[in-house]
Amino acid sequence: MRHARDSTLEGSERHWRGAAYAVCAASLALGITFLACAFPTGALRPSTYLWVACTLAFATTHASNVTYLARHSGRPTIGMMPVAVASAGAAAAPLAASATGAAAPLRACAIVTLALGVACVAVFGRLFAKMRATYANAPAPGEKSVLIVLGAAVRGGRPCQTLARRLDVAASLLLGHPDRVAVLSGGASAARPCEPTEAEAMARYLRELGVPEAQLLLEPRAANTRQNMSFSLEVVRKAGLAKRQLCVVSNDYHLWRALRCARRQGVTLVPVAARTPRVSALQQWCREALTILAGR
Repeated sequence: MRHARDSTLEGSERHWRGAAYAVCAASLALGITFLACAFPTGALRPSTYLWVACTLAFATTHASNVTYLARHSGRPTIGMMPVAVASAGAAAAPLAASATGAAAPLRACAIVTLALGVACVAVFGRLFAKMRATYANAPAPGEKSVLIVLGAAVRGGRPCQTLARRLDVAASLLLGHPDRVAVLSGGASAARPCEPTEAEAMARYLRELGVPEAQLLLEPRAANTRQNMSFSLEVVRKAGLAKRQLCVVSNDYHLWRALRCARRQGVTLVPVAARTPRVSALQQWCREALTILAGR
């Protein structure tokens, strides 16, 4: 029986796509305006170097968002919004630091934008450090451990790049270790009902890598991280594996929330981190941080 995933973060994000585009567009317009008004003239001064540095930061962060869009068929993510806010803050710095050369209202706007950018970097930077500490010194999985592999998007019947990273890590831990077992967790997408469940796509991917069917258990119902953990633990108990070491395999940015969901069910898991693709890492980390701040 198929279980459609109608409460995923991906599904919720569809309602925020317009806002993500609007924030990015506003950031781009403000940033260009601030930098144009603060354009240095005359001899080289410290303000000139500040302008160049801030322009590079502004261009780099916006290029990161554009690259993300290009890699994801124009689908924005809420993780682009903090990047855009920080980018606008960087562009505002030269004008905010200048005592002359711009109208007072525009300079006041630059000061407010700079403050928002600094606050954004401070809040998210602190949260990123906390998220990374979750898995930084984790022990290695044991020879008879159970790996709970959390699902992500499936398109065209194939795992997305983010999910493939998780599965590659899981395969490296399963191949040559016949006593290890993996629970593959993830249901079907309500937005793509013709696709296989994430658990089915994950199992097929691992079989193609040579992982034996006997090492794979499927959990095809979960629609979010909380259900990933709850339903996977149910599968573990029914299989009589609850006394083994339990590990959770997911992308680095996702492990903090996964472990929190497990702790709320009275279970302690060993985190196993899969590196997030570099091209989307900043947006994925910001997206996850926003999710945590929202209490999901």
